[in-house]
Amino acid sequence: MIVLDKTNLIPYLRERYPAFDTSGAAVSAIGDDEEDSQGLINYVFRVRNGTDSLIVKQARSNMRLDDDVESTDASYCPPQDRNYSEYLSLKLRRAITPDCVPEVYYADRENHVFLMEDVSYLKPARAQLARGAMIDGLSERVARFLCDNHFYTSEFYLDTEEFRELDRRFVNTGMRAIMENWLFLRDTPTHKCPALTRHFLPYIFADDIVVQSHLLRHKYMNSTQAFIHSDVHTSNIFADDNQIKVIDMEYTFAGPMAYDLGYFLASLVSQYCSAVFRPFPSQGEREDFKRYILASIYTLVDDYQQRFAAHWSDEAKAVYRSCPGFRDAFVEGLVPDTAGYAAMPMFTLCVSSFGFTQEFEVIPDDALKLHALQLYCSLGRRFLMGREAIRTPRDVAAAILEGEREYLRCVRQK
Repeated sequence: MIVLDKTNLIPYLRERYPAFDTSGAAVSAIGDDEEDSQGLINYVFRVRNGTDSLIVKQARSNMRLDDDVESTDASYCPPQDRNYSEYLSLKLRRAITPDCVPEVYYADRENHVFLMEDVSYLKPARAQLARGAMIDGLSERVARFLCDNHFYTSEFYLDTEEFRELDRRFVNTGMRAIMENWLFLRDTPTHKCPALTRHFLPYIFADDIVVQSHLLRHKYMNSTQAFIHSDVHTSNIFADDNQIKVIDMEYTFAGPMAYDLGYFLASLVSQYCSAVFRPFPSQGEREDFKRYILASIYTLVDDYQQRFAAHWSDEAKAVYRSCPGFRDAFVEGLVPDTAGYAAMPMFTLCVSSFGFTQEFEVIPDDALKLHALQLYCSLGRRFLMGREAIRTPRDVAAAILEGEREYLRCVRQK
């Protein structure tokens, strides 16, 4: 197998993808920073020739834990053929939502490489939100992307045998195991909880949280409702006020629709918790941003539900269109699971050995950063343990506001 680097990538492209003009082309590596291609589970490069550019992604054979350590644990060494599955996933999703997915150009199964559109004309949503930018239409577009991809790859729409074949094609056992163990069990190789949040561990490993996490893990492992992204968060969405491009689809498989909603919801709630404590030019701007995030959360769930119900009424198979009561119960039932699934990254990311996400790292004062993380973790518990009472988009927003008020009241009493 060829392991690509800055020195051999141009000759590789000349041989394998001559459609791209490599005359005068320059290669830069994308990873933890622009000078490092040693990403967590992939080598990623950008190639520019002055007028055009593309992204080259190659699957690593192991997982990098930090600057000097690579995992040899088989459960955290994902199969390299995930790369071809991601390529196929991008092609399928682009057929459903062409404006939301980068174009893919070429796949090399032997060397676990594929080429795709460079979407760097957009910026990661997480970084923008962490700076206080309010991206117009972000949640509406994400809701549409998720809803359309879920509905059109579900058994509600597809012929049953076609749906089962899709499920078989994208079993993705190796990648699923990472989420099943890391996200739901909070079990990471050579786990090193950050010192700032080490005292969270007894809280998130409390018996009641562990039991409910296992219940959701079981549902995640055994529910095959639709073709889910399984890693959709604000770092995997490049956006401006007019469009989004969703990337990193290597965890794709047939799973529970609410999981995608919950995972993205968690990455919006983290922005809210950060905004409660991070610096803003004025208190008014802080409150405007918090209202924007709450409105985005409401819109994410509400738009998804309304769009899914409309698809069902217009395009579901006759057996489902004939039972609108089932439609209503199914769509409403997504919300409690969405809240429960959101709690999983809300716990895990607070104690992950991979570090805190950008919206928390922009808080310069450790005491305030700790407050933001504690609020995030406490909202995770509220979502998980109270999820059966969270039935509407309004309930989701209310749970956040109630949790914030309760947390700040406890802080003031101390």
